[in-house]
Amino acid sequence: MGADHHVAILGQGYAVPDIVRGNDDPIFDWLKKHSPSGTDLFNGLKYRRVLPTADGVIDIMTEACKQAMDRARIKAEDVDMILGAGSVSDYIAPNDLAVVHHQLGLSAHCRVMPLNSDYSTFQDGVRLGTDLVRSNTLRHALVVCGNNWTHHVDYHEPVSLAASDGAGAVVLGYSSNPRHFRLIDWENETQSRWYGAFRMAARPTPDKDRFTTPLMKLDDKTGQEAFKQFGLKVPGPLVQRLLSRHGLTGQDITLIAHQTSKMVQDAWQAAIQPRHYISTLEEFGDMVSSSVPVNLAKCHAEIHTRHLVLLGIGMEMHATALLLERS
Repeated sequence: MGADHHVAILGQGYAVPDIVRGNDDPIFDWLKKHSPSGTDLFNGLKYRRVLPTADGVIDIMTEACKQAMDRARIKAEDVDMILGAGSVSDYIAPNDLAVVHHQLGLSAHCRVMPLNSDYSTFQDGVRLGTDLVRSNTLRHALVVCGNNWTHHVDYHEPVSLAASDGAGAVVLGYSSNPRHFRLIDWENETQSRWYGAFRMAARPTPDKDRFTTPLMKLDDKTGQEAFKQFGLKVPGPLVQRLLSRHGLTGQDITLIAHQTSKMVQDAWQAAIQPRHYISTLEEFGDMVSSSVPVNLAKCHAEIHTRHLVLLGIGMEMHATALLLERS
């Protein structure tokens, strides 16, 4: 490879369902009437996108991948690994990512590599995919996330106010195009003492030996505390540490981040002070791991800075940020 070749994002794509759910949807009537503790955490939302059925996440993941591959100008046989996840997958294992592999017609040599790290699955896939291409293990990596959490929340719990469905994807490979973003650094903080504060799990029902579908849960004892102490406070300083290593400030970057509520967005805005903060919170809601790749693809033309930060949080809990650059 020439000195001007770098592993970069060659193309991006996204897909969201056609069904739009507003704040006036009857599904939220119980929450409006009872306003349980924690309702105030999920503010600033107007609309969400909803899959008719949970398994529809496979189709929007496939569509997002096709867009990314078209923009990267690669064919199915050029993809050596597909990373990411469909969440919540129809099976605990294997992941729906395998069905996306089949629908795309990816080759038998293309490895399916699911990553169980909501909500930072996309960032983790970009980091790992970049490293694998740099090491010449792969030529091209396809990273895709799809989420169907509108089917995996309890509409008697405030967290359901944010739930939205979507899918986003990118292709990674070598490029000499100066307009392509390439990963140059990353930063992480994990506080595993919060394990279980946020979780996706089946719940027992009154019927013996029967369980619900997996449902998102903010733990009754630690969930709100983790939201406020970790979710609001940790990501900002983490991004600042990342930027300071390169002599950058928030004014040098465009920020694309996990989106949950206006409260979270305002806290990160104040702590990072990016030149441009891309958000579709009002339009698309919280698409979990898919929020970052959807916004990257949908709003790519709005990025005018040389540097880009992709920020996500995870349920351990952890926060992960990627710093990308273009010439």
